[in-house]
Amino acid sequence: MNSTSAVEESYNNSTYLREEQYQSADNLNARIEIHRRFSTAKKEWNDFIFEHIPFTQANFKGLALGCGNATQWRENQSRFPRDTRMVLSEFSYGMLQEPRFAFAEDERFQLCTMDAQHISFASNSFDFVSANHMLYHVPDIALALSEVRRVLKADGSFMAATNGEHHMTELDQLLESFNPVYQGEHAMSSRFTLQNGENQLFEFFDEVALHPYQSDLWVTDAGLLCDYAWSTPKVQLLFRPEQKESLRQFFEARIQADGGIFIGKDTGLFIARKPRK
Repeated sequence: MNSTSAVEESYNNSTYLREEQYQSADNLNARIEIHRRFSTAKKEWNDFIFEHIPFTQANFKGLALGCGNATQWRENQSRFPRDTRMVLSEFSYGMLQEPRFAFAEDERFQLCTMDAQHISFASNSFDFVSANHMLYHVPDIALALSEVRRVLKADGSFMAATNGEHHMTELDQLLESFNPVYQGEHAMSSRFTLQNGENQLFEFFDEVALHPYQSDLWVTDAGLLCDYAWSTPKVQLLFRPEQKESLRQFFEARIQADGGIFIGKDTGLFIARKPRK
């Protein structure tokens, strides 16, 4: 298998994702930190997510698939109504260590490990399901979506956040300039994007709406950007560990020359309703 094939396979290889990429929250935290520190958005991403949760009735029941370290839910924890019940699920046990403490005494939230392709709940159980920045990792996306449809109530809704085809292209270009072995895009989300996700969702829902998130990055910390790059499967598989300091210096030189590094973002979420039972 060539290096390109190995990289592409890693994006939805369950063993690699559970035991290496998401064995702990470290890689995800490195990516979150860049977006938290250097976003140009007028609205925080976690606020954007919360505002699209449809709290339309009492005793609201929700399920988050692939919740990661649950940052989206932890930062909005105090805003959830008292009668809400949210199940936060994750394929990797290691990813749940941080949220386990945050939600230990909050009866509104339940944590569990679960494969999104085989949801461990009865049909028609939830008013709301989310799969934020994770469907592109699922080996069989259609199977996961069929499970989402199954567990949603007839009037329930599904949120799926993802990236577009040109998300962070400038970073890909910089990495290729640093080392030509890095060719093309990191393309972690290519199997479910803002461009191709709608048609996949229409196979299971009658209504699908796209909500773009307006934001880019202006990065002024070379170390954090290096950590971000090194958290991605493509860099981990193609670059040698001893190159990390050289990459930091490469980024630092660009920041010193230009005052910062611009990286365009292309992200948003779909809201799907009327599951086809």
